[in-house]
Amino acid sequence: MRFLLLNTGGTISSVSSSKGKRPELTSADLLRRAQPVNNRYSIDALDVLQRDSTDIGPREWRQLAHNIVDADRQKNYDAYIILHGTDTMAYTAAALSFLLRDFPKTVLMTGAQRSADEPDFDGIDNMGQAIAAALEMSADYAGVFLVFAGKVIHGCHAVKTDTKDLEAFSSIGAPPVAAVQADKLTAVNSGWHDKLTERRKLTRRLYDVDEEHFLIDPLDPHVLVIHMTPGLDPQLLPQLAGGNWPLRALILEGFGSGGIPVAPRDYYPYLKNLINDGVLVILGTQVLSKDEDLKRYEVGQRTEGLGLIAQGGLSTEAALTKTMWILPQARDRAMLASLYQEDFAFEHPL
Repeated sequence: MRFLLLNTGGTISSVSSSKGKRPELTSADLLRRAQPVNNRYSIDALDVLQRDSTDIGPREWRQLAHNIVDADRQKNYDAYIILHGTDTMAYTAAALSFLLRDFPKTVLMTGAQRSADEPDFDGIDNMGQAIAAALEMSADYAGVFLVFAGKVIHGCHAVKTDTKDLEAFSSIGAPPVAAVQADKLTAVNSGWHDKLTERRKLTRRLYDVDEEHFLIDPLDPHVLVIHMTPGLDPQLLPQLAGGNWPLRALILEGFGSGGIPVAPRDYYPYLKNLINDGVLVILGTQVLSKDEDLKRYEVGQRTEGLGLIAQGGLSTEAALTKTMWILPQARDRAMLASLYQEDFAFEHPL
């Protein structure tokens, strides 16, 4: 099997400098340090970026998708492994899940919590696990996945939940796809297996590596996520729509099951004005499980008829990137609402 390793920087390629840790190691540097799992594969290396992941966003997501599709047209690799900083890795994984939803290959992302010059550097172990996962997943699965600290997580369900522990990511809204132990894929979830093998068959039938028909969709970055806090003044909402930055969508993550304040500051008139101004307003919950129930309490029931869309149990990362992805595709708000509620990349809870 042949794999392509794409390096974007992050902690996994960082070393200490006088100005703090910064990404300097190339993909070839890291491959020289990695111990091969077995002799059933070869890896080519490509340095795409050399950045802290806080500097990676929509433009870079599309660049990565283009890199992968272009490489597939030229070399037809069996799988792709992306090295990425952990801070925004879950956002990139979700974005690529939508941008590459019709791509019939396995794309695996990994990184490190410790830099390459620290004694407990975890990057090489994570790279080895990503390679092991690629060896077993590439023949049957299609999709984007995080491989980190022994877990394989679908790209639309990965959330960074720890900044220090080596087990940095959790799977939210769905169980992990599998685990990696002793260079083998274990604990494969049967529900994921059925979905991912079917996606592989479908996309493979429609994909022709020799045809330059696979286009990378545009993304609209004019989406804002507000994490509701007590005392947040709703008067800021109309300022968002009327500013120099053309707001197209607002994801408002409320309290508990998705409640937003009624008194002493009533949010509902302000949200209605936003909607009337053409802004797509998505209401969810800031609770990590994202299991909103807008009809459970009176404050939630008041949203009926307002024109809000429920976040639908999506992680913040998936909701944000999905919204950026559907905005250029819709003619009007009704079409946006319809597209948001569709399940394109297994982003909805299983």
